[in-house]
This record gives sequence, C-alpha cells and structure tokens, in this order.
Amino acid sequence: MSEHNINEWINQSLAGNRWAFKEIVGLYQQKIFSYVFRIVCNEEEAKDIVQETFIRAWTFLPKYDSSYKFSTWLYKIATNCSRNYLKKTKALALSGEKLLTMAEQLKSTDLEQQIINKNLAKIIIQLAHNLTPKQKLVFTLKCLEGLDTEDITGITNLSAAQIKDNLYLAKKSIREQLQKYIV
Repeated sequence: MSEHNINEWINQSLAGNRWAFKEIVGLYQQKIFSYVFRIVCNEEEAKDIVQETFIRAWTFLPKYDSSYKFSTWLYKIATNCSRNYLKKTKALALSGEKLLTMAEQLKSTDLEQQIINKNLAKIIIQLAHNLTPKQKLVFTLKCLEGLDTEDITGITNLSAAQIKDNLYLAKKSIREQLQKYIV
C-alpha cells in the first residue's frame, strides 16, 4: 500500500469518512495485533488493546503529523496502550518449571527441525516477557516486528544508542536464560 493511499484515507477520515478509517484499520489491524500480543502474551487483552489503539488513533487523528510514517505513529499508540496495560496488571513472569518444560522440548531428537524452530521461537517470546519494559519493547520492535532503528526511535522516543544498548542487554538476557534451561 502506498503512502499516497494512506494519506488519502487519513484526509478522508479527518473529513468524517468512517469508511476510509475502516480501510486504515483493515490494513494495520493484524500487524498491530501481532505486535501487541507479543508484548502482553494474552490474546483477549491484545484484542482489547488493539481496539483501544484504533479508538485513540481515530480520536487523535487530527494531531497526526504527516511528516512521520503513519505506521510509526500507530505503533507508538499501540506501545503506549500496551505499557498502560502492563503497568496495571504487572504481568507475572514465567516460572522456572514451565521454562524447563519448554526447554526440554528443544532437546528432543524426535521432533522435526521445523517444529523445534517453532518451539524455540515460542520460548524466546516467552523469555522476552522477563525483560525490563524498555528491553522488551526494543527487542519486540527490532527482532520480532523487524522495524528499523529510525522507526523504533519514533515509536519509543529512545535514542539510537539507547535502542542499541537495550537490544544488546535483551539479547544477552535471553541467551543466558536459554543456556540456563537447556544446558
């Protein structure tokens, strides 16, 4: 989808055209859901946060600065909504026993490589839940969502150096946790 079409839908939405905003939601809803789900690790809560994200986007659309990518602005709203959820719930980290069970699946030689890789990805996402909020946010945006540093800076208001530092610490923490349970 071109930025021109998105900007056209934004302009129509600003004029009160709900159909145009529905097109925007349809374009970004799955991406935002995947991102939020990776942060909160709860499907129902992720759905609620996505809904809140688009309500806020509609409400604050007149304040959108078109010099930034719309997707970056939307991710920033989703990030703020996710942070608010995490602050409210203070989500619990996984127990060591559950991690050990998941790590045991990695040792099994009976599983196909594809299944092992899928399980490893699930474990890494779960281990990311134990990171500090900044580390988890940067790790999710960079490693799981594949965003570049410039977009992450726009979403988090962190400098490139802060992003690099938090990403390094996040990867180091996940690596150490994996080694602890697999070795």
